[in-house]
Amino acid sequence: MEGKSASCPEGVVSWYIRTSRLAVALAIIKLRPPGGARQFTESLAERLKRQDESWKSKAESLHEDLLHLRQELLLTRTLLNTRSCAGQAPGQEIAKVLSQDDTREVNSGTLQTCLPPTPPNSQKVPPKDRQWRQDHRLTKHVQFLQRLSGLRSGFEESLCQDGDVVWDSVVQLLDCVVEDFRQAHTGQPLRHPEQLHNAIQVVAQTLSPGGARQGFPVQHFSRVEDLLKEMVKLLLTNQQLNAFSVQDSLSDCLLALGGNCCITRTPLIQLLMSQIIQLAQQLGDACEKSGEEHEHHQVDWVCYQNSFYLFWLLERLAQDTDNRVNQELVVQLETKAFPLADEFSLFSLYMWRIGGLFRAGDS
Repeated sequence: MEGKSASCPEGVVSWYIRTSRLAVALAIIKLRPPGGARQFTESLAERLKRQDESWKSKAESLHEDLLHLRQELLLTRTLLNTRSCAGQAPGQEIAKVLSQDDTREVNSGTLQTCLPPTPPNSQKVPPKDRQWRQDHRLTKHVQFLQRLSGLRSGFEESLCQDGDVVWDSVVQLLDCVVEDFRQAHTGQPLRHPEQLHNAIQVVAQTLSPGGARQGFPVQHFSRVEDLLKEMVKLLLTNQQLNAFSVQDSLSDCLLALGGNCCITRTPLIQLLMSQIIQLAQQLGDACEKSGEEHEHHQVDWVCYQNSFYLFWLLERLAQDTDNRVNQELVVQLETKAFPLADEFSLFSLYMWRIGGLFRAGDS
């Protein structure tokens, strides 16, 4: 009797386990979609992807709001210290700086946008509203950096204390510019290229020697380098019809970053050289296999044609005498130029010329 009573609980537990498994199996069968497990899995993955994108969008929006508040706080603190040093009452000046209408002209008419009075609140917004947010975001960061630039001459110490706000704003502004070129890369028209060029000039001014005196945080500089790489890639791979205006605008923006900003000049030059060397290697491989069928299929002709924008940029950047470029890249340019002289003579000539310009600037 004792053995039977002791085994009773085990039997009950086993019965409950079997019943639970059966109930779960029946529930899964009832919930199984008509399309089968594969369709259900794909539907679930798509739903999770949408949720992830929604959370990412919310996080980016909260980051933007927080950054804007920190920007206002930095402007207020800088203006207070500036006016205090000058013995002036700062109250009205603060209100004047912080209450400027975001939709008005900035920097004597160089940046002008027409924006709706209020931002859209829906997460699923049409392209027109997404463009509004893009324009609004770009305008906010341009205004902040320009206002700060006007106050910086009077009190630069605040930048040393809150430099992270400045550099975060620089990265966000640069990302806004790149986003417009991303859209143009998919065939959409490039709206207001003069605004993009003005925004790049604001970035270059902020990163100029006076503004960069406190140093560039590593995490932000890495992000700037990534954006530079993306801009060069967009320039090199654009195959849209009638893309000349986009290419010219993107080239001008890169030139402004490299020509007017010592922080980004050397990384940009070395990035351009690396891209040309990589393309030269592809062309050299095609020349070595000249006897094989479909020899030129390995050559990316879009990149080959667009590479002359890179040569143009390097030629303009080489005019600056303060170039500290890795001479190993210069040597690679020259050595890889000669094997291409027969098949790709113009490309080879440009490589040799660019190498000579940077070697002369280094001597």
